[in-house]
Amino acid sequence: MGQNKKIWATVLLILTAAIWGSAFVFQKFAVDEVSASFIVAARFTIAGVLTAIATVKKWHRIDKGYLVGGIVSGTTMALGTGLQTFAMTFGTTPGKSAFLTAAYCVIVPFLGWAFMKERPKKNHVISAAICLIGIGLISLEGNLGISFGDGITLICSIAFAANIISIAYFCRGRDPMLLTMLQICVAAVWGWLSVVVTGTLPHTISWAAAGNVLYLAIFSTALCLSFQSIGLKYIDATVGTILLSLESGFGVIFSVILYKEQITQRIAIGFAVVFAAVILSQLDFIKENKENTRKNLEI
Repeated sequence: MGQNKKIWATVLLILTAAIWGSAFVFQKFAVDEVSASFIVAARFTIAGVLTAIATVKKWHRIDKGYLVGGIVSGTTMALGTGLQTFAMTFGTTPGKSAFLTAAYCVIVPFLGWAFMKERPKKNHVISAAICLIGIGLISLEGNLGISFGDGITLICSIAFAANIISIAYFCRGRDPMLLTMLQICVAAVWGWLSVVVTGTLPHTISWAAAGNVLYLAIFSTALCLSFQSIGLKYIDATVGTILLSLESGFGVIFSVILYKEQITQRIAIGFAVVFAAVILSQLDFIKENKENTRKNLEI
């Protein structure tokens, strides 16, 4: 594989992480005016149209497997995004949301164990324990309780973990861009159903709110999901996941710059602990040490 492709793949994944990090702020700005349901519906509708146009020549390949995969992954994507956005209406800041959502990286191995019979490794268990400590530092208040918004964000991380598992399962032998398009379209349908049920279709929308939703649709959804698919094609999956996890760090940076979020020392330590847990969950160092020991004995 050419070194140039690896470099460009790295650049695309870091850019994806940066855009996703900034999206937390634009979500917060948008939710101040329109409902979480409408944001999900509009965001995925626009992204769905764009990805559908990009994959139109592949539509003939859609079969039952693609449809089932699109429904499952799209449902978990809509649930995760909806809960994440909804939580911000209860005071969860963009920075907190970025790191609490990042817990999905730690949750994935355990959901994989439940649904794909892949037992978590020791580093996954250790990273889960470390992540819980970080979450406590970020979210626990004076009475040792977690705010409603932060609790909802943690639930959204479970939905995103389920989304990752569903994509990993249904992408086997299928085109990832085609499945991504179906996922986005299904998420849009769920968004509009939520708008109808909750009766939250806005009568008017300001240019600022429209711009926030467009940013989420075009850049954070359509463009970033495409960048992710391209980037992960030319780079090791573990390295790619670590690069994408930088999203949480970018989320805090943009939140401080654009949203003027105040980060206390305790919360900053919590961010660092969660980030360390995310990185640890992607590094199978225990297996590498055993392999190195075995090679040394053989020598």
